[in-house]
Amino acid sequence: MSRTHIPGTKTDDSALPGVLSLLPIRIPGVNPADPTGLIPAGLMLAPLRVLIPMWAPPPEPLDTPHILKLFWARAGVVVYSDDLVVNSPPPFPAEHEMFIPLVVLRAQSGPVELYYSVTDSFGGETVLDPKRTLTVDMNAPQLLNPADHLEFVVTPSPVMDEDYLSNNPQVAFEVPVYTGRDDGDVVHFYLSNLANPPIAGEDGTYELVSSTDPLIAVLPADVFRTLSNGAAYIFFRIFDRAGNFSDRSAGLPFQLALTPLPGNLPLPQIVPPRYDDLLINREDARAGVFVRIRAYTGWAPTDHVIVYWKGRPTAVQPVNGFPCDVEIPWSVLRGPLTAVLIAETIPVRYEIIRGVLPPFPSFNILVNVNLTVAGQDHANAPALLNPELPIAQVWGLTSNTQNVVNHLDNPAGARARVLLYENPEPGQILRFFWNGAGPVATYTVQFGDVEGQLVFSSVIPWAVMEGVINPALPVHYTTSNGVNDQRSSNTLVNVNTGALLQFNAPVLKHSLVGPAAKLACCSKPEIFDGVGWHVLPDPRFELNDVVRLLWEGFPNNGWEPPVIDESRYAENQTFFTLEQLESGLHFLVQPYEEKVVPMRDHGTAQVWFQVRRGGALIGESLPRRIRIDLNYPAGGYCQAGDEIQCSNDGDPTRVEAKNN
Repeated sequence: MSRTHIPGTKTDDSALPGVLSLLPIRIPGVNPADPTGLIPAGLMLAPLRVLIPMWAPPPEPLDTPHILKLFWARAGVVVYSDDLVVNSPPPFPAEHEMFIPLVVLRAQSGPVELYYSVTDSFGGETVLDPKRTLTVDMNAPQLLNPADHLEFVVTPSPVMDEDYLSNNPQVAFEVPVYTGRDDGDVVHFYLSNLANPPIAGEDGTYELVSSTDPLIAVLPADVFRTLSNGAAYIFFRIFDRAGNFSDRSAGLPFQLALTPLPGNLPLPQIVPPRYDDLLINREDARAGVFVRIRAYTGWAPTDHVIVYWKGRPTAVQPVNGFPCDVEIPWSVLRGPLTAVLIAETIPVRYEIIRGVLPPFPSFNILVNVNLTVAGQDHANAPALLNPELPIAQVWGLTSNTQNVVNHLDNPAGARARVLLYENPEPGQILRFFWNGAGPVATYTVQFGDVEGQLVFSSVIPWAVMEGVINPALPVHYTTSNGVNDQRSSNTLVNVNTGALLQFNAPVLKHSLVGPAAKLACCSKPEIFDGVGWHVLPDPRFELNDVVRLLWEGFPNNGWEPPVIDESRYAENQTFFTLEQLESGLHFLVQPYEEKVVPMRDHGTAQVWFQVRRGGALIGESLPRRIRIDLNYPAGGYCQAGDEIQCSNDGDPTRVEAKNN
């Protein structure tokens, strides 16, 4: 160690003043804002590292080197210095590293000055100004007596219990007098159930801000809950600002009798059967989702619980017993209405709350959740009924009137149509329900379908609609994305497909001939002007009822389909007068060649009528079936204008054919 003059003091005529720009020293680990520059005790165990920023201007090529000198001074006298030659050319380090040796550092406690100078290539010396003040403190606080210990300001009597901690949220202690006291000393507390515990980390600290303050230190009451009930002890050490510390004190004994804290918290569970399929969806939400809290150690009747579902808290509720089930309301399940719903796996945990103590948290479980829907959401979610969905329309395929289905639609059926909901996605399914039954028809969203597009269901079969008289039959549909359903409001459909009045079959106004009773060439009156039918009067007929006579023929002898299309015939007549009600109505199936002749070769035909009142079908008759044979034995068939001779059995013979 050398003792030299203070730099900047002229000792010979050759010394020149320096013109360099110097920056402050940096000492890692020493607080630059501390005016005393207190060196922490941890830095006193090795040479002190000093970083000196590069000055300006630096050495230039062809210059002689700059000489960097570091000085350690006490009471104005340099007690240590060190040189460092800084050569050109650049690059130069941003900081030059030098060290104060450990033997210099630990030579004596007290204030010191640390600074440096740089001698440039012209011999001029620039000295750092102002110098850096540091403080070396190796004097640890000391207890006056190894038996010294803390004393309670308010002594537990007879034990430290819940009432004591409630009344003393900050437990105060008298600290015995010690040597080396200074501003900023810190009391470190150590708690144990052992009278002579092993060395361990502190359980709390308290700063004695001013050396003139009363020697009173406090410890938060909750710290004592880390101890087991029974005999307990509290110890302390004094640490100064540098980190020097005293011996551990003797233990202050006391008795602890606290309610055990909640412990061994089991993982939360989703109450069955909501999660049996490993997915929470809207059906589960409608039925109610509950998180189950099972028994834990240290339960107290005053305990409360709160569940966090993806970080969203439920209401706090008491833990009255086990199992304790906490309902997860929709607002917590779904989260903010502005949040976009996705299929996700979310964390679920709970906290046990006891008085003013910090909550006791469980570990998380992961729960699969999918609350997405096909179509826009609604304010009453998760209710199945979504009044925001467009309602459907029902159109009979024959009656072709909105929300009307009647016997005209037999057997064609009907279709539902609807404007598509928001953001339709391919594969989503609309299912249509008829008076609560179904689905009776469906529609699957296709690629390219867009919101507001009119789509049509598959056919609602006649069998679903038959036999109903209801002027306001409810029809709705559901949307499904494969996970969750929504239901539309009802469309009210006027349905009149109930049981019809049954009338007697119409009466044929011609004779049937031969053993097989056929409509033939010899039937009287002649049939060439058309086949006549009489709808007999019936007391159930009313004025303005419309009677529709229907005729159809078959190319076989058993009235078996297919119907000969050319033979189909229909004619409407209305009961306009009382006379018609009394006498009945007369119909004529014509023309002969088109409507009768197609069945000439041993064919069959049937005729019946339907009755409509106010546009609605109210009844129909039994069918009248007849056989038809218009052939001559010698070939050909009878036509208008033929001269025909008939045998006793009704066999026709053409005497003179038309246009012969």
